[in-house]
Amino acid sequence: MKQFVVIGLGTFGFNVAVELAKQGYQVLAMDSDKDIVEEIKNHVTQSVVANAMDKKTMEELIDKNFDTAIIGLGENFMEATVISIVHLKTIGVKHIIVKSMNELKGEVFRSVGATEIIYPEIESAMRLARRLSIPALIDQIPLAPEYSIVEFALPDSFIGKTIKELNLRRKYNVTIIAIKNILQDEMILVPEASYKFSPDTALIILGKHSDIDKLKKFV
Repeated sequence: MKQFVVIGLGTFGFNVAVELAKQGYQVLAMDSDKDIVEEIKNHVTQSVVANAMDKKTMEELIDKNFDTAIIGLGENFMEATVISIVHLKTIGVKHIIVKSMNELKGEVFRSVGATEIIYPEIESAMRLARRLSIPALIDQIPLAPEYSIVEFALPDSFIGKTIKELNLRRKYNVTIIAIKNILQDEMILVPEASYKFSPDTALIILGKHSDIDKLKKFV
């Protein structure tokens, strides 16, 4: 079973720890605030009050068998984040994910050993801006610099037509990978070309950002 350690239980760290535990993984949650540690204790495998800058404490709690460490110590704890990354590298944790507020700090964290940097606020802002610019867009999952999976509310003009009739692959170079029935919360994966669209459904599409932008003008 995979083991995760989450260091820093702000909104980001708290929710990541709880969600990983819900998925059945072993989760060690760490924070210097005893009230937060107490709040999360019934939701994770183990929660401890600890200072991530204390090497001895880190070595007592964590070993190289942990698959991943997630650090979310916040904007005002850059020194603590850097030191905790160094401690984790010394311990032998191979995958270290660090939350960063900007790319400059992210590069600093990467330079001392972080293997992955995430920018929750930047990514959330970009997703919101994209959703607002495309009224039919429900959600978007970036896959790579050029590609995304997006969920669109079904345009009225699609109702009663088949996938073959719409031919989105030829017209817009995007692929319908699933159809979601919103009312029944059911998913049809890789639908046949003969599938006919009905109301209250959503399209889940894979494509390049540029091609999705062309499609948005139509939907």
